[in-house]
Amino acid sequence: MTTLNTSAAIASSSLSAIQVQLSVASANIANADTEGYTAKKASASSTSTAGVGTGVEVAAIVSKVSTLLISQLSSATSETAAAEKLANYLDQLQTAMGKTTSDDETGTSLGNKIAQVETALAALVNTPESTSLASEVVTQLEELTSAITSLSGTVQDLRENADSEIADAVDAANQLITKIDGLNTEIISAKARGASTADLEDQRNQALVQLSEFIEVQSYSGSDGSMKVYATSGQVLVGNSAHLLSFKEASSVTANDVRDGTSGLSAVTIDGVDITDRLSAGSIAALIDLRDDTLPGVQDMLDELSGNLISAFNAVQPGLLTGTDATNIGVSATFRDNPGSLLTDSTGTLSISQMAESFLSAAQGDRTFDAAGTLSTRTTDFASYATEILSSVVSDATAATSRLEVTRTELTTVTSTITSLYGVNVDEETATLSSLEQLYSMASQILAIIQDMFDDLMAAVQ
Repeated sequence: MTTLNTSAAIASSSLSAIQVQLSVASANIANADTEGYTAKKASASSTSTAGVGTGVEVAAIVSKVSTLLISQLSSATSETAAAEKLANYLDQLQTAMGKTTSDDETGTSLGNKIAQVETALAALVNTPESTSLASEVVTQLEELTSAITSLSGTVQDLRENADSEIADAVDAANQLITKIDGLNTEIISAKARGASTADLEDQRNQALVQLSEFIEVQSYSGSDGSMKVYATSGQVLVGNSAHLLSFKEASSVTANDVRDGTSGLSAVTIDGVDITDRLSAGSIAALIDLRDDTLPGVQDMLDELSGNLISAFNAVQPGLLTGTDATNIGVSATFRDNPGSLLTDSTGTLSISQMAESFLSAAQGDRTFDAAGTLSTRTTDFASYATEILSSVVSDATAATSRLEVTRTELTTVTSTITSLYGVNVDEETATLSSLEQLYSMASQILAIIQDMFDDLMAAVQ
């Protein structure tokens, strides 16, 4: 009787262990395409009493993903997210800057606009008495100044979009920080109960990688199974509790708005500590760089071009161009309404022909005349400088695209390695499932035979 009891216990425990393994294999197959899921394994071991085998049990359901690979995945994700933002914004800026050539062979860049002003002025030099040619000059100047202010507006729109995206990214990051903190609590509790934490650890790893899209992080495992998460600036994001990021979105962004700590654009803080300038990767870092450095740098170049244009043209005809920089440069209403007054010399010292030539020299940027028609300074060739601005943006956009390709390759490599080592192989899991079903059938038959033997023994005793 004792032998039969022991045999029944062994068979019964085998059935229970196989049921768990079947459940794990089935879950692996069902979640093969679930992002962040890694293959689980039910680790079975034999049990014994006083050196005598008494059955088998599932010791744990595990999925041991390398913490080094998770760290590499997080880092690659941060780099790729930053590269994507930079490439996307610079591509939009490059498009707004226009092209040096177009279908009608005129081009749409500022350099082309300046060249068109020069062409109109060259025609006016040949026929300085022509009111229609003077009107064409004013028209081309209007198109040029309008293009500059429009481009300046686009730069500020992109800065405002970046500021808004920072706010969204901070909110998303805070949700993930809170999620990791909550998963820590669940994992600690599950470990205390002796329950499996494999699925919870998958969820936590996935949340960590998602968090790294927004801010570069480092993580460490605590002895209790919890995960400690830090920003690369050293600030704690997840410790014994969640430490959230703070950021205030601007209602609008203008060329004069800067991050000065007291007004204007907001910084990113953790527990009151400004970490904005310590962010090195992730979409938030890229957006900060775009908002505070890259795009303002383009604005500065546009302002310099506009200021020089205003000075050069107004030195020939005071009040022709209005404004002070790229945000407000324009053609005076006086000359828009009466283009013929363009060549009217208020000092009475220049002929119409001299006025026309002075304007052409001012437009070409190689000479600037004072009100008396005297060469005063040599300045930048405006068309060339405008082309240099475009070239700078194109170069940055090209570099950003190249960098994005590199980071995507690195991310794909790490992701493929993790999938290869820890992902679900459906063919293998299906084969395992088939084997387990056969084992389950055999264990059931053995248990049935033992039951028949119990019945026969009881009948014999009676």
